[in-house]
Amino acid sequence: MQNSISGLVVKSIVAIKADLSLYILTFNCGLSPIDVDAFASQLFSGLTTPALPDLLVLSLQELAPIPYGLIGGSFLVPYFSSFYHAVQKGARKASNATDNAPIYTPISARNVGITGIMVFAKDPEAIQDIETAGVGVGMSEMGNKGAVGVRFTYRDKGSYTELTFVSAHLAAMEDEVLRRNEDWKNIVRGLVFSSTTADRKQNAASLPGDQRPLLSISPQDASIYKPTSHLFVAGDLNYRTSTIKPSPTDHLETFPQPHDDPSSEQHCSTLFLSDQLNRERHAGRTLHGLTEAEVTFPPTYKYNLEEPYLKLDEELSAWHWAKHRWPSWCDRILYLDIPTWLSSAQPGLKITPHKYSALPLQPTTDHRAVALEVSVPLVPIPAPSEDEEGMIRGYIRRLR
Repeated sequence: MQNSISGLVVKSIVAIKADLSLYILTFNCGLSPIDVDAFASQLFSGLTTPALPDLLVLSLQELAPIPYGLIGGSFLVPYFSSFYHAVQKGARKASNATDNAPIYTPISARNVGITGIMVFAKDPEAIQDIETAGVGVGMSEMGNKGAVGVRFTYRDKGSYTELTFVSAHLAAMEDEVLRRNEDWKNIVRGLVFSSTTADRKQNAASLPGDQRPLLSISPQDASIYKPTSHLFVAGDLNYRTSTIKPSPTDHLETFPQPHDDPSSEQHCSTLFLSDQLNRERHAGRTLHGLTEAEVTFPPTYKYNLEEPYLKLDEELSAWHWAKHRWPSWCDRILYLDIPTWLSSAQPGLKITPHKYSALPLQPTTDHRAVALEVSVPLVPIPAPSEDEEGMIRGYIRRLR
């Protein structure tokens, strides 16, 4: 009897999903509609396996012309719809599906101005307690720059974890490092999550004040840095590789090309040493506490309109850079690692990046999309101790 019971237990444990597979893509659309077929053809090229991920997150910047973003509503529906159709077409192609049945279900599509986010799930029943947030930054906080976020719980076979995804677009131009840092601080200050689930709101409102869920009243739990949630930030963060514009001859003498020798001073890796985001992040001035997988792909901005599209880097004889901008890694995906109070209790747990890559250039924009394939442990993050929570609160107060 003991053996049979043990066998049942083992089977039960095996059935529980150990990790949640995520595929996060950030894409500056260039204020133009996408070419659905072109986007679909490359969407999942950043995966290392034919198996499609449990969750797909699209971080979108310059989603539509600025006036459409300011008006919002029905003006943005065609732009979001194009991505929906591209996702389904790309997923069917990647999985060799023989019918037209949707593979992914859209969970959330939100925008602040022309910065958007879309979340898709293979199993929509696994998604619970959706919350959203948005904030504009920059000139008059009009929404041409800013951030929009989605937070939810993913539950599967008795286990669960909470996830926060933020799509961001920071200030442009080589010399605007301080503005980008300030944009990030304003995003941390202003991005406040609230529930979109009607039943959850109604249930919380019906309780006495002292019994309502902390999530509805705690500034810390509503912030971007929620102690019990994973955090992924993706977007056109706009950090450059120089604080000044290129000289008239830099594009001939200095800009990297696909077949440069790795030991050459013109190679991408040399230019990456001047990356503003790494410098500012390591100095504690932006994207605080976040980490990034190793960057081995070429700069993602700024390409001119003569580039051969949808081609792999090894198939290209040259990258055709815009002459007036330093090639830069503007488009990035970062994440908050497993918190110490969880990793110390369960040392084997870790977030595992599988591939971090730039996808081939699309015909509608001067940016390349960047994708991160990553696995996240499907376990809840416990609340921190009082001492750890105090440190987090103090950190958030300093940013505010």
